[in-house]
Amino acid sequence: MARNVRRRPVLGVTILCGLVALGPPGQAAEPPGGGRVSVDDLVARALADNPELKATRTEIDAAKGRVRQAGLRPNPMLDLGGSKNVTGPDNMQMVGLTWPLDLGGRKDARVSVATQELSVRHALVEDHERRLAAEVRMKAGEALAAARNLRVTDELMTATRELEKLVKQRVAAGATPPLDAQLLLVELTRLEAQRAGQAGRLDGLRFQLMPLIGQPPAAPPGISDRLEERLTIPDHAEAQERALKARPDLRMANFGRQLAEARVEKERADGRYDAGLFGQYQRQDTGFDLMGINGAGRLQPIMDVFHMVTFGVSITLPVRNRNQGNIAAAQAELEGADQRRQATELLVRQEVETAYAQYDATRRAEKIYSAQVLGTARRNLDVIRQSYTLGRGTLLDVIAEQRRLIELEMGYTDVLKERWDAAVEVQRAVGFVR
Repeated sequence: MARNVRRRPVLGVTILCGLVALGPPGQAAEPPGGGRVSVDDLVARALADNPELKATRTEIDAAKGRVRQAGLRPNPMLDLGGSKNVTGPDNMQMVGLTWPLDLGGRKDARVSVATQELSVRHALVEDHERRLAAEVRMKAGEALAAARNLRVTDELMTATRELEKLVKQRVAAGATPPLDAQLLLVELTRLEAQRAGQAGRLDGLRFQLMPLIGQPPAAPPGISDRLEERLTIPDHAEAQERALKARPDLRMANFGRQLAEARVEKERADGRYDAGLFGQYQRQDTGFDLMGINGAGRLQPIMDVFHMVTFGVSITLPVRNRNQGNIAAAQAELEGADQRRQATELLVRQEVETAYAQYDATRRAEKIYSAQVLGTARRNLDVIRQSYTLGRGTLLDVIAEQRRLIELEMGYTDVLKERWDAAVEVQRAVGFVR
């Protein structure tokens, strides 16, 4: 028995060395995948290859086509016709040309409307990019949180396996009851089951990233960033001004108001006078069913060919219909666009302030958690481990404290994830994309 007591300090030191490995989360192998990329790389891939974003960008090309079409004048019209008297020799051929002048500022109004529509489409694509970048970062944050929890569990499993070897040695030496080995086996099995669930969640989150970056879910990439890293956000003092300048949805609302103004002017132009030039040539063969005597004294049919040219101007007179109804509708749409612009500006200001309030709160929570809660919990676990190695505590105390620590570590992961999400919301509110 004395021999066992003398060996206990040696084994205790070895146990302590094995358990000290459970500290702040470090590197851990991630599930196999398609390499490792940063979150910024994922955002760049999404902006380049996301199918929905590509589809939205085609609307810009369509709007460019409408701008080109709006600048074209109406085509002239060629009229061809003829007539034949079925009971006589008379016949006539006619060629006419009508050339619309497109007056009253119609062309400029059409081009203005199409140009404003193009500006709206550009802003729409930029807003889609802003939202997509935030969605990718949010999803990446979920994957980083799952990866951190997996690292914490891996490190605890490593320390527990080392402890299992040492406990088995102590059981064989008679320094520890066999129940300790069984308790540790149950704890290790529980950790393995927990790790399997965490690994599956991490794989699932990585697969969810693939449609966003426009890639097939064959080999989802790992993420090289850490949840502990802070995203870049602008200073709070300049955030409002930057958001009011950079937010594409607010610019889209401004362009929408300008588009509504252009439509009012277009409807007014359509209600003004217009004119068109026309010209016509007629060749007419006509005669009578009688015979006459020509200059040589011979009989011949009474027939002749007449050539006639007609030209003139056709003027549209806006007397009754001056497009009043469409003008009134366009003015109502202008008022609605102005109200939407004001509402969007208020929303931008509110989102910026809300995002920064949430971010500041999560930063305070993260500091308290990291500096006080986790530090105290890790010191407590060290004390209990040392007590166990010296024979003054039980394995159940060590296991209970380890469970408490891993719960706190995962709680810290939640806090870090909240800080990450709040930073992404700040970026989205300010209009940050890359």
